[in-house]
Amino acid sequence: MTKSTLFLCGASQAAMAASLAMAFTADARAQSAPSGEAAVIQLPTLDVQGQEPPNTLRRETGVPRLPGTVQETPQTINVVPRELLEQQNVTTLEQALRNVPGITASAGEGNGGVQGDQFRIRGFTSQNDVYVDGLRDFGSYTRDAFNFDSVTVLKGPSATTFGQNTVGGAININTRTPHLGNSTGGSISGGLGRFFRGTVDVNQQISSTSAVRLNLMGQYNRLTERDKVDSGRWGIAPSIAFGLGTDTTLTVDYMHFEDRRTPDYGVPVVTAPGQAVGKPVTEYGVRRKNWYGIDSDHDDVTVDRVTARVKHVATDWLTLYNDTRFSYVTRDFAASPPTCTGACVTSFFSAVPSRAQVAYSGGVSPFHQETWGIQNVTTAVARFQTGPLRHEATLGLDAWAQNDERTGYTYNITRTNNLVSPSSAVGNYRVIPATGANVRETEQRHLGTFLIDRVWLTSQLSVIGGFRLSNYDISYKTYGNNATASTISSNNTFVDPRASLVWEPTRSQTYYFSYATSTSPAGSFITTQPFSFTSANNSLDPEHNTIYEVGGKVSVLDNRLGLYGALYRIDKGNAFVTDPVSNTVTQSGDEQRNQGIELGVTGQITDNWFLSANYTAMDSETTRSSTAANVGKRVQFVPKNAASVWTTYEAFRETPYQLTLGGGITWRDQVFLDAANTAEVPANFSLDALIAHNFGERKQWRVAANGYNLTNELNYEGLFNNRAVPSAGRTVIFSLSALY
Repeated sequence: MTKSTLFLCGASQAAMAASLAMAFTADARAQSAPSGEAAVIQLPTLDVQGQEPPNTLRRETGVPRLPGTVQETPQTINVVPRELLEQQNVTTLEQALRNVPGITASAGEGNGGVQGDQFRIRGFTSQNDVYVDGLRDFGSYTRDAFNFDSVTVLKGPSATTFGQNTVGGAININTRTPHLGNSTGGSISGGLGRFFRGTVDVNQQISSTSAVRLNLMGQYNRLTERDKVDSGRWGIAPSIAFGLGTDTTLTVDYMHFEDRRTPDYGVPVVTAPGQAVGKPVTEYGVRRKNWYGIDSDHDDVTVDRVTARVKHVATDWLTLYNDTRFSYVTRDFAASPPTCTGACVTSFFSAVPSRAQVAYSGGVSPFHQETWGIQNVTTAVARFQTGPLRHEATLGLDAWAQNDERTGYTYNITRTNNLVSPSSAVGNYRVIPATGANVRETEQRHLGTFLIDRVWLTSQLSVIGGFRLSNYDISYKTYGNNATASTISSNNTFVDPRASLVWEPTRSQTYYFSYATSTSPAGSFITTQPFSFTSANNSLDPEHNTIYEVGGKVSVLDNRLGLYGALYRIDKGNAFVTDPVSNTVTQSGDEQRNQGIELGVTGQITDNWFLSANYTAMDSETTRSSTAANVGKRVQFVPKNAASVWTTYEAFRETPYQLTLGGGITWRDQVFLDAANTAEVPANFSLDALIAHNFGERKQWRVAANGYNLTNELNYEGLFNNRAVPSAGRTVIFSLSALY
């Protein structure tokens, strides 16, 4: 099934479901209408969306085991609210995270890569640190934003909240859930790059305390300035909630998502004669459109995920949460990662560069993978007094298990391609069954218990102390084709503490000092990096990561606008090191440090003027290494500076001529691609803009035009050790949406 066919099939199913949903809404409203003189209680028709404070510091963190608001939490937390997602017409998680400085991507929209969404927060990998509603989002895929309500990035090691890894932080997606009141919305979009997208969002109150909601999406697009890089996908996310507005609430949601995309491994990095640092070949005149894959390359993902969340206010001092998730993800993958070898480089910089030929290496072989995962988190939040001291204690148990089975394949012949003018023709090149032990099965189990207590010494001064005790067990088995089965395993138990001192002179001011750690045991990244767990490294000691942070958060202008700033330092010790050629992982004893400052503004300057602006400066360094030449070098993928700005102004608000004008930039400095600092990509800069008009009797209709990378800069979003993926060129998207 082609990607465009998938889109059409998905769209037709989405349209049918939307029609049923709208019919159900109309029928329910008709049944609730008064009849004659009979007394009837009419269910309220409300739109509760957009009622969150525009100042995101005043919002809840979205994670039950991290109670309170963003402002009250002694940690840098960036929130990308739904209003901003809609203004920018965001369609993927990677696009949402462009609003958060300090995040670099190894894959994103159109950049399929091996692992779907791969992000680095403050330079440290977070490929297993994507959460949805506070629970792990199992599987590797590119996440669509059709069911996003907001996206939150919690910076710094966060093991007490999320468990192992979380070196640079964690990403939490808050989804759309049922609410009291009725609403029906939808949108259609189209534009450059053969972009077509449709969404539907229907909420229906079915009793005084219950509601259902349905979100649908279908999309097909081809990236501008990238040959043949496209995707077709669709998704459906129904949910139901009971007990809304009462002491006990149950929310159950399901998501089915299918994505058929072309993986993009970008362009090779080459070192020009006489130069010490390599750059992407597109910096030397090669077309940014060049795609080095073949027409049979594919990245096909299907996700089924069901989640049940219970909140029970047991007493005025005790609240209980129980959250459970089950996910099943399948993935079929084949890609062509290009490499420009020494002979290729010599030919390229010769008098006849068209003779240069790329090879294909450095990536995984084709595979079919099936992943299932289950998690349950039980949390109790207790607020009580002991003598003159006020407490907020969070206690819980976190258990999850994940199973991955991957069947590997290979190619029938060795293939090359022309560096300057590549061909995507398949020819005689095809995928065939692999020989030897081509099946890899991984079982991971994590059990953790956490306890955090916040104690107010005075009404303004509080201390936070806590820890998580974790046990991580992994078993890795290879077999197939009558090869001798091989099994390796590892079991680690570790403790991650957390401590903070918080001063709140007023309810609009928070100043803090925080200390926290996280641990990454061997095998943590085996799902996406199988070579990271072998008989040679399964007994390696875990990586240990520590953060020190001092910061402040202040809300001004009647709490409409939030200001934040933080100084931080992350130390990563006992680091794992991967050889870029052999993929061998060793315990190097390397130590890395990233320290810096982060500043931001979020909220409304006036009722009509919205602003989100964030900046970070980072000073990263390898402070100790088994490779002496790497000491003192910058940590790979960490820019020195990064910033994002987005602002909108609503003119003529109460008139028929209402108009919203918006714009912003995302920018990051040059980054190195390797620990030796011998390969780099230049700075990124994107200028984006919005013009929108609301019309209709209640301004329920909206027409908008979004422009992205309007100056058509050559940017790079997908970063690898020896490759970089050029991002989309100038793109304009038009959309029409409605909300009733």
